[in-house]
Amino acid sequence: MNDNPHGGRRIELEAAGKRVLLDVSANLNPWGPPEVLRQRWGELFRLVELYPPLSLSFYRERMAKISGFSPRCLLPCNGATQGIYLLSRVLGVERVLILEPLFTEYARAFTVVGKQVFRFSLFPGYDRRDLWRYIEQEKIQAVVLGNPSNPLGDTEGALLYERLRRENPDLVFIVDEAFQEFMGEETSLYERLSGDPRLYLVRSLTKYYALAGLRGGFILTHPANLASLERHLEPWSMNGILAGVLEILSREDLSGFHRDTRENLRQEKIFLEEAFRRWEGIFTLFPSRVNFYTLRIHRNREEFFAFLEEEGVVVRRLSEFFALGEDFFRIAVRCREENQILVEVVERFVKRC
Repeated sequence: MNDNPHGGRRIELEAAGKRVLLDVSANLNPWGPPEVLRQRWGELFRLVELYPPLSLSFYRERMAKISGFSPRCLLPCNGATQGIYLLSRVLGVERVLILEPLFTEYARAFTVVGKQVFRFSLFPGYDRRDLWRYIEQEKIQAVVLGNPSNPLGDTEGALLYERLRRENPDLVFIVDEAFQEFMGEETSLYERLSGDPRLYLVRSLTKYYALAGLRGGFILTHPANLASLERHLEPWSMNGILAGVLEILSREDLSGFHRDTRENLRQEKIFLEEAFRRWEGIFTLFPSRVNFYTLRIHRNREEFFAFLEEEGVVVRRLSEFFALGEDFFRIAVRCREENQILVEVVERFVKRC
């Protein structure tokens, strides 16, 4: 394996001979894709030898139907990551502020194309006046923020957008909304797009629909922006299996999938929060609105991570995130059986401390 720090590396770990009992490093829907995909998976094999649809309208129409967004605002991408790198190349901004901590590919994407990247930490707290002054002082042209943020899972970003937009009408905003579905779109800025052509929302099909291997995502923005973005998108960016999956899901009633996911998630979050509350002297679990938590371990750090590795439990360490450090890690909320395994492993470690 290379030194790329992202979670979800199970295939590589197993290929390297590592034992993986439980992987809580990737923030995917633990109940898997909609059941209809299991039932109809055999139909998709024929697509392996066919070229994927070349027209973006094929993907756009089906992604819009699945998500409920207008196709006039939607640009399909090969996962949210392609959207991030596309925006870094196309947007005419040179001075970009990232409100941290945030998914690390934003900083990398703007850096590799030669933009000046600035960082301002919202964690563990900040003074709004300091942020305003920093934006003016550094002549910031674009702000990148999370709604909700990853890895903290908070929704401060939505409030910040509203406040900053009132103060700075010329700023470009790039907002990560990859986990909004887990909140039922509660704080999404989608409704702001029609009145704000300087707003771009980065979305993912990977997380909520558990389609990590198929790489589907999209950008939402004002319709006037789509043509310029589309001109810079590589042909055949998305694969044929994804095309077939979108065709199936776009024709399906997914209301039961949404209902079950959100109710099950609510219950599992309560289970994990109650468990880690017992160990407050050893861990701090930070509040989260979505399907993952950031934690901080206060003692026996390296022993803890070594113990997890011995037990075959993979977490996401967060040392490369701005404003965090070696003590921080993230866990995904999984199904009850997997969450129980995690709790039992951590409990065995706590008893050894």
